[in-house]
Amino acid sequence: MNVEASESADLSVIIIAGSEEHNIAACLESVSWAAERIVVCSSREDRTEEIAAALASKVVYREFTGYAAQKQFALGLASHAWVLSLDADERSTPELQQEILTVLSAAQPADGYFIPRKNFFHGTWLRHGGWYPDKQMRLFRRVATRVTDRLVHEGFEVDGTRGDLNSPLLHFTLPRVRHLLKKNLDYSLFEAREKASRRRVGPGDFIIRPPLEFLKKYVFQRGFLDGWEGFIVALIHSSNKLSVLIYLWEMQYRNGDGGER
Repeated sequence: MNVEASESADLSVIIIAGSEEHNIAACLESVSWAAERIVVCSSREDRTEEIAAALASKVVYREFTGYAAQKQFALGLASHAWVLSLDADERSTPELQQEILTVLSAAQPADGYFIPRKNFFHGTWLRHGGWYPDKQMRLFRRVATRVTDRLVHEGFEVDGTRGDLNSPLLHFTLPRVRHLLKKNLDYSLFEAREKASRRRVGPGDFIIRPPLEFLKKYVFQRGFLDGWEGFIVALIHSSNKLSVLIYLWEMQYRNGDGGER
């Protein structure tokens, strides 16, 4: 069953999703006002595809070949001139909806817009530690945009003018410690593969870089103002850098690629 908003905005929303049965409904419901909602699924281990089919305009299964490739594929499915890209663990808000509608009706809008994100961990909005405003290019003209070709931290590159929206997306990527640890471990592998050919790591990197990353997040970017959540997230961020270094060591000194065998 496809559900269309009674007064739909002339906008395509694209979402890529793995095993996201706990997120996908709320994500799609937050953009029910958009004329087109496209979900590209890469997992059939849970009910993500089934749930999305009841709320989206189009649901397509595509085997996962990388975040950038999935998003570029989803972008190719969009049929409207304007596109909003969301992750399954993100939500639009009424305030953001109104601001997007203002852009769509403007006489001379920019070609792309950065949207701030509110990142939540254990239900706490992380205001410090570099977590806010965390601006992301997410609203753009379809024909002027491409996905950057990166293994991790991919994004959208707009050929044209760019602006900023004020209303944030809500990002619930960090509900529990185990989610953050697992996500960081996966991202560490992709990051290491990107960096493997740049320079070789040495013992000094292991000694210096993880503690510096913790100080950067917790002290210099004032993560301590977010209480226990700020401390734990800074600690996990530091461990993420250590994971990247360990993967790099394996790739550069033991001819491994960090993948499963």
